[in-house]
Amino acid sequence: MGMQRTPARARLAGLTAVAALALSACGSASSTTATDPGAGSGTPTAPVTHSPSLDVAPASGPVLSAGRFSFHAPQGWADVTDRAETGVVLSAANPTDDNPLMIIVRHRAQAPGSVTAAAKAAARLLAAAGGTDIRTRPATNVGGNRAAHVVATQTKPGSHYQLDAYYVLTGKDAWVITFATNQYTTPSHRDAMLASVLATCHWAGA
Repeated sequence: MGMQRTPARARLAGLTAVAALALSACGSASSTTATDPGAGSGTPTAPVTHSPSLDVAPASGPVLSAGRFSFHAPQGWADVTDRAETGVVLSAANPTDDNPLMIIVRHRAQAPGSVTAAAKAAARLLAAAGGTDIRTRPATNVGGNRAAHVVATQTKPGSHYQLDAYYVLTGKDAWVITFATNQYTTPSHRDAMLASVLATCHWAGA
């Protein structure tokens, strides 16, 4: 007789399926370490640079790190990097949610030459993950680095997700930070959560 899973374990196991949003496009990845102290794919428009205006407290959950990059997940989230697909260097999720919220990080050894090019690369990445209604949001700054912000919708049986991809240019390389939030996430909660995590993004030596 097999062992019965607790709801939290079952949800975490189900993350592998949800991580089809783990963005199947191939790319180079860095080594990974982690610590836990606490409607179409059209060509995106050129982004306009702006700075985030949300005044939120930085996330204070588990620290995830890979290479010279690290960030805090929200309080109560779990590091699920060991369940991520090939090419994903970091992954965090809310294990108590029936339709899990997720953060997925990929590393690119070569950065696009501009934020506009990064936005186009992010759009292709979201399209490869089955994203539709792909839109380019105004460019922003993450951890002191220029970043493109592209959003898409990903439909799953019984639910749908908004995918927010931040393609961060960190010199010669780049990092793609993708958030997946479900249809039950209000826009204000989504914006606050994204801002709280992005506020903790740090690149050593930057």
